[in-house]
Amino acid sequence: MPSQLDIIKKITTVYPNFELNVELECRASSSFKNKHTTLFANAELNVELECRASSTFKNHCTTLSPNVELNVELECRASSSFKNYCTTLYPNVELNVELECRASSSFKNYCTTLSPNVELNVELECRASSTLKNYCTILYPNIELNVELECRASSTFENKHTTLYANAELNVELECRASSTFENKHTTLYANAELNVELECRASSTFKNYCTTLYPNVELNVELECRASSTFQNKHTKLFANAELNVELECRASSSLKKKVQHFLRMSN
Repeated sequence: MPSQLDIIKKITTVYPNFELNVELECRASSSFKNKHTTLFANAELNVELECRASSTFKNHCTTLSPNVELNVELECRASSSFKNYCTTLYPNVELNVELECRASSSFKNYCTTLSPNVELNVELECRASSTLKNYCTILYPNIELNVELECRASSTFENKHTTLYANAELNVELECRASSTFENKHTTLYANAELNVELECRASSTFKNYCTTLYPNVELNVELECRASSTFQNKHTKLFANAELNVELECRASSSLKKKVQHFLRMSN
């Protein structure tokens, strides 16, 4: 059996279990600088073994296929920065970004395309940067969590133009965490509008400057408006179903029904 040093001079074709073969090559050589190795399966372990042989990947051009997130982690172990890296990240992108964060304290020079599990990707960006001001990020599913992660990075959404799709009520809640008022916000609220209004109440003590379209469960919407304002004097509200409960909620906001009886009768009919 050849000695470990003999492997340095050999050009070896590695087939199955080649991650162990690479480990053996690492034992024979302290660096892969002069080696051109094709890594197939279990590439993440192969890269780990390359890391053991070399303290940096600066001169390496490596194609990483499956288990990319671990490959990137292994690159991080070899290099303290990804500044000179052009890396294509495929599945499990959210972990790949986390690994990039470990290597670099900022994403300023990164142009990263984030696909699945975007909400975790944004969280990882937040770890690298204290603000998303310079980020142009396309957020797809689980947007409500994405907004929450943006809130962690920035104390306000004033300069953000965010399109909120599903679970808008949670999106609004997350906006509330970032800003104490919705004065400068134009938000389209879809389903579960009653919760959306509740979340608006948390952000603002009054609805004076709000023009809100309330759809189902309006009676709860009115209750939420009551929490924000002690009177409905300046409000023009369309009350649909369960008008009797709507009036009850109006009573909580106002001590008199004198100007509201006609409205109640119209809605009841």
